[in-house]
Amino acid sequence: MSTRAEHGFTILEAEVALAVVGLAGVAALEAVAGEIRGIDRAREAYTTAALAQDRLAAITVLPPEDLNPLPDSLGRGAFAEPFTSYRWTATLRPLSGERDMYELAVAIDSDRAHYAVATRLYRPHVPALGSS
Repeated sequence: MSTRAEHGFTILEAEVALAVVGLAGVAALEAVAGEIRGIDRAREAYTTAALAQDRLAAITVLPPEDLNPLPDSLGRGAFAEPFTSYRWTATLRPLSGERDMYELAVAIDSDRAHYAVATRLYRPHVPALGSS
């Protein structure tokens, strides 16, 4: 009498094992693809946030007399290489009832992302020496 050990696996057992291995492989590939998509989203978010901070810094260093109105070159535009797919808009307005306070909003847009940040600036106007 022959035993099962002498004949090996049946075709059905081999097919089931192959299906299980295939499903595990597909699940692993989906997990890797999800991680790659997450990395791309994180890279896009980091880039847009850094570009927004760059625009905030460029406006923050302006002297108070150059803030109102905001120069067109700082109000909107596109970034240089390698960020040519990103555009920005910035708005600056005096806060009503608050002397020397401004509300600054910067928005960064690309084909894949939108990022906006807002802050308030206190920029007192200091008269020049010798003026009364």
